[in-house]
Amino acid sequence: MRISTVLSLAGLATAAPVPEAEAPKFGIAPAGQGFFGAGQVRTLWNQGDHSNLGCLTNTGLWTTNESQCGTFVSKELTTGYSVKTFQLFTSAGPCSIYGAKFYCDKNATPFLFGLWPWPNSIPGVDSLRAGQYGLMATFGNNPPLKEEGPQEIHFVTYRETGKYVWLTWAPLRGGPILTPVPIE
Repeated sequence: MRISTVLSLAGLATAAPVPEAEAPKFGIAPAGQGFFGAGQVRTLWNQGDHSNLGCLTNTGLWTTNESQCGTFVSKELTTGYSVKTFQLFTSAGPCSIYGAKFYCDKNATPFLFGLWPWPNSIPGVDSLRAGQYGLMATFGNNPPLKEEGPQEIHFVTYRETGKYVWLTWAPLRGGPILTPVPIE
């Protein structure tokens, strides 16, 4: 069963289980519309067809198991920078960077993320950046195998094998229960 997540005035809370049979396709937000409101952080391959290679869990781990995709809330900040800046939150807590590792935890200090300017990422899609870094991978399989479970994700060192990914945004919609926006 997939657990849907709801937003409440007090913060994030878990809703009733929803049957897994409803596995939708995810619509990646176009440039200028990413990392706004509620959404999933999707992992898109940095080369070729920019394949959708999974998502991040509520704790910021990379998974290819759609039932483990987390719900993120983006809080846009007004900082006077020339590019959009924002913080990410999940039911596990704020999201941050420790060293080169992306994670979300109740004890984390929210990180000030930004958008990677094209042409260094995927044309027409907003990609997450942290300072001058954005391309990510794991030290295991890239993408992780379903049977391995979610894997820690970090900025690439170029020693990893497999496919490197950009973190992108798939907006969620709905009343109290947020559901992925299907693409036709």
